[in-house]
Amino acid sequence: MDILAQAAGSIGAPAAIGGAALALATAAYANAKFGIKADIDSLRDEAAFGKRLGQRIAQLGDTCTLYGMLKRVIEVNKQGSAEALWFENKTWTYDQLKDYSDRLAAYIHAQGIRTGDFVAVYTTNSPEMVFTVYALSKLGVVAALINTNLRDETFKHCLNISKSKLIISTPDLAAFVKSDEIPRFTLNISSFDSISDIPTDTVQITVETLSQLSPSDIAAIAPAKRSPPDLAVLIYTSGTTGNPKACAIRNSMTLVTSTPLPKDTRNPSKYFPMRIYSSLPLFHGTAFFSGVCYAVGNAGTLCLRRKFSASKFWKDVHDSRATRVLYIGELCRYLLASPPSPFDKDHNCVVAYGNGLRAEIWEKFSERFNVPEIREIYRSTEGVARFDNFYGGSWGAGAVGFHGPIRRMFEQDTYLIKFDLETEQPYRDPKTGFCVKVGPGEEGEAIGRVRTRLSLTEYLHNNEATEKKLLTDVFEKGDLFQRMGDLL
Repeated sequence: MDILAQAAGSIGAPAAIGGAALALATAAYANAKFGIKADIDSLRDEAAFGKRLGQRIAQLGDTCTLYGMLKRVIEVNKQGSAEALWFENKTWTYDQLKDYSDRLAAYIHAQGIRTGDFVAVYTTNSPEMVFTVYALSKLGVVAALINTNLRDETFKHCLNISKSKLIISTPDLAAFVKSDEIPRFTLNISSFDSISDIPTDTVQITVETLSQLSPSDIAAIAPAKRSPPDLAVLIYTSGTTGNPKACAIRNSMTLVTSTPLPKDTRNPSKYFPMRIYSSLPLFHGTAFFSGVCYAVGNAGTLCLRRKFSASKFWKDVHDSRATRVLYIGELCRYLLASPPSPFDKDHNCVVAYGNGLRAEIWEKFSERFNVPEIREIYRSTEGVARFDNFYGGSWGAGAVGFHGPIRRMFEQDTYLIKFDLETEQPYRDPKTGFCVKVGPGEEGEAIGRVRTRLSLTEYLHNNEATEKKLLTDVFEKGDLFQRMGDLL
């Protein structure tokens, strides 16, 4: 009996160890596949982010603008000497960014532009565009960021929507500004060589022009008092289904997209100081929010390229010392199709952030270019619904957003609902009249809860298009959601 007990004991120890190992392996597998830890982390992060956003709004007081954040970087964070902008191997500090923005704001103010007005910004990616955005923000003027590929009637359509009182362009685009009724000028601080085809009636503003402004002229222009619901910029839709529509972006959206993400703040030695590289145009939502806004919100450096180049992308990332890159659509596919470069892995980039990275190239991109972390977001410029895929594992590769069972259980704002392909409308339960959420793995239309109309990005002067995207009485009487128009 003793021999049998001893034998059983000798067998039981490794069996117990094996059982524990199996349990751990099973738990690890379940966590990887179902994102249990990711769900718990995301719920905790949302609470922390909301608190941080509230603190930011309180700190900015009555100047809840991009310019207000720029001032805080200098005056509160004491980061005036830090690099704010990198462009073609030239840099500008936060002090210099504010100085140029202040001078330009004084000049624009002298042209009769006042708080609440709209100004068309038709500029190539450049420091000049960044100075313009901050100058208009200081004045409380809404910057209408017009797609630089637009010409003639489509360009005029965008002007007409905004009712802009002034057009600011860079010299390379001045010849395409077709408007005799609206005053205009080109801005060239240092980024453009002499251009011969600038119309003779176009005023050209240079660094010499701005240097002539007196300190008293500049000091006389106080930052405009603006609240979160006030408009900040217009970002236009692509116009694939008609003329472009103007998404009226409120200051609240610039505050949300500038607030540090918990994933970054939990590991400051990895993610800070932040240097964000964008070859995407700043008139596009991804570049504006994740580039301009997030850089200033984190006292980081915005690293710009005039226009995307697959052959020069990673050299730029290397030269600018960027720690994250922005992508959209097929940009990553173009990079993978380019010939190998000595800069493919010779860089400091630890994050690729954007949308549209497909599953079949997700891991190939990460491995070839040694980018350890991909953050995929799904959201339109005007959209309330948002799906973030910051999960990072192979299970989440290519997904527009990753919500495990715990996250879905506690979700209150973003859902997928059943869609009737025959009526091309959300399906409603014939008994209750309410919409029906899809189950895991089922296809449905993405919708986002609208808690207040002040949080909604509307189409400027196009109430019909705004209302067309809204759904009422979705899960209960009186609730309000916005449709994304995509089946996921």
